Amino acid sequence: MSDIAQVAAPAAPTVSFQQRWWPLAERAIGYGLLIFAALATITPFLWMVSTSFKTDAETFQFPPNFIPNSLVWQNYIDAIAGPDTGRQLINSLVFALGSTVSNMLFCALAGYALARMQFKGKNLIFALVVGLLMVPAQSQIVPVFLIVQRIPFAGGNDWLGNGGTGLLNTYWGMILPTAATPFGIFMMRQFFSRIPIEYEESARLDGAKTFTIFWRILLPLARPAMAVLGVLSFQSAWNDFIWPLILTSQREMATLQIGLQLLQSGPDARWNVVMAMATLITLPVIIVFLFAQRYVIDGAVTSGVKG
Repeated sequence: MSDIAQVAAPAAPTVSFQQRWWPLAERAIGYGLLIFAALATITPFLWMVSTSFKTDAETFQFPPNFIPNSLVWQNYIDAIAGPDTGRQLINSLVFALGSTVSNMLFCALAGYALARMQFKGKNLIFALVVGLLMVPAQSQIVPVFLIVQRIPFAGGNDWLGNGGTGLLNTYWGMILPTAATPFGIFMMRQFFSRIPIEYEESARLDGAKTFTIFWRILLPLARPAMAVLGVLSFQSAWNDFIWPLILTSQREMATLQIGLQLLQSGPDARWNVVMAMATLITLPVIIVFLFAQRYVIDGAVTSGVKG
């Protein structure tokens, strides 16, 4: 019987060289491309940090050295000790935090209304929001500027919006145009649409009103989307250069991005100090992202919502 079993047993399939090594080659190529993309992304940042610690002579040395001979912390002291740096930091924080909080709140409310509530013209409004995503932000600068300048009863304006400066050179003028964005509304609407309707039905059976359902049930479930929207809103406002530059004409209303431009203007600009200032400006965005990343993961795990 043993001889018959050996004869009847099928032969082991032969694995060709291509079948054995091609998956490993694909994986190696994929990892190689990812490593190359990571290096290409992080190299400018590392070069900025390296230059921020160099002396004036090392900054213009050729061929350049990536690692400075010594760490010159005085560059950071000189960057912080600027006459308007403190005021610029306050302006940037007010603009970024105000824009982030208002964007998260208003976009969540608008997204909930477009996803859950039934009213006439809802589809048209959503179509307009999607259409605004295709409008370049640069084309909106002049109309938004005129609207901010001609707001009635602001900055000496009359009820027709004439005679004054409106909300120019004010924090409100910076924040209001970014208080709600089409991308934020679209993202929150899409997220609320994926939440099972059973949550609302159960709450309504218990007597909960619409705003109570939004605030106490759906908004906690939307923590992943809110965290992403908060990070993107803060990054956009913190790094914004064009809008604060156009809106403000007073030096005391300048943000850190404008201060960085002033620091590098002129023939006597110290690029090591400029890079130190740029490094300090970049750190808050990195910290906010690392802080919010944990909430994105925790919210996705504990929300109980399947994508």
